[in-house]
Amino acid sequence: MSHFISLKVLLITLFLLLNTAAGADPYNSYLWNRDNVIAKNGEVDRGNWYEWWFYKVVDPVSDNAFLFTYGIVNPWDLKQERPASRAFLQFGESKARFFTQKNFPVANFQASYERTEVRIADNHATDKQITGAITDELGRQISWDLKIKHEWHFNAMGWTMSAPIASGIYWYPAQASARMNGWIRIDDRIIAIKNAPAYQDRNWGRSFPKWWTWITSNHFAKSPGTVLAVGGGEPKILGTYILQGLCIGLRHAGKEYAFRTTDLLNWVDFEISWGKWEVVAQNSKNERIEISAYAPPEKFMDLQFQTPEGPVFHDYEALLGSLTVRLYRWSTLEGRWNLVTNLKSNYAGIEWGSPTPLETLPNFRFISPR
Repeated sequence: MSHFISLKVLLITLFLLLNTAAGADPYNSYLWNRDNVIAKNGEVDRGNWYEWWFYKVVDPVSDNAFLFTYGIVNPWDLKQERPASRAFLQFGESKARFFTQKNFPVANFQASYERTEVRIADNHATDKQITGAITDELGRQISWDLKIKHEWHFNAMGWTMSAPIASGIYWYPAQASARMNGWIRIDDRIIAIKNAPAYQDRNWGRSFPKWWTWITSNHFAKSPGTVLAVGGGEPKILGTYILQGLCIGLRHAGKEYAFRTTDLLNWVDFEISWGKWEVVAQNSKNERIEISAYAPPEKFMDLQFQTPEGPVFHDYEALLGSLTVRLYRWSTLEGRWNLVTNLKSNYAGIEWGSPTPLETLPNFRFISPR
């Protein structure tokens, strides 16, 4: 048995290396049942499973933002024996606080193990283009066709990305920074998207966390090319909630800065209250980051995700929050922290996720072990 497991690990590692060498992003392609497909053993993973591809675009011209999600829950359940099993397509508009979702049979979902390519009926998503159409419950007709140009990805979870038992949920900003061009139509209204700041990430796993949080922006005042991606929560590890943490990636002036709870000699503290996020982190390179994010409570949409087991997880999201980022570097010679940059954005995505419907977000504080 140990030899068989070692062979599976070797095959999967080889597959990931070959795809990376070929220019494909293995974590931005289909992940369900991948090890069985690679091993060609004929087995099918019938455990709890979900994964989705999330896209966001900010339109500074209209001071608006939009989201799109292509997802699958329990992809093995072609007979729809579980109530939560489905493929789904989501659309949201920030300014109108408008969100809608359309569910499809599992059989309508297709995705590639070799590249970023997802199909749900006639809706299509890759790392270079997304197209889709939804008619919501009020009869509004929504459609889109957007091309994507990749700028930067961030390995938010570090070494845990390749450890299947490290977490019940995984988060990967495959395009923490991108640009979009194209159009969005809502009934007779057409929004032209021209070289607009965009974002795409991935989530997958077997269980939802006790909570999650997320902050992102790639449109900072007087600082083109700067990107922030923050995500974390309290996932299940081996079936229980035992750890919580946050991962932070910043690209500024061509350099990448990483602060991860999972990395040695890193610490991340954060405090969340209704609409307000405060984060302080330090890494082993003597770099320090301070993040303040805010959006009025009335700006948050309640995005609902039904988990593989059936209960609904509520994702409270604002796509146009305000954000301040201060980056410091320690000077041994001077014995103090020197400010590297002070960044501001009014186009930040901010989230708090919880299994419980909330009228107000909780007061929440986490301090990393030193």
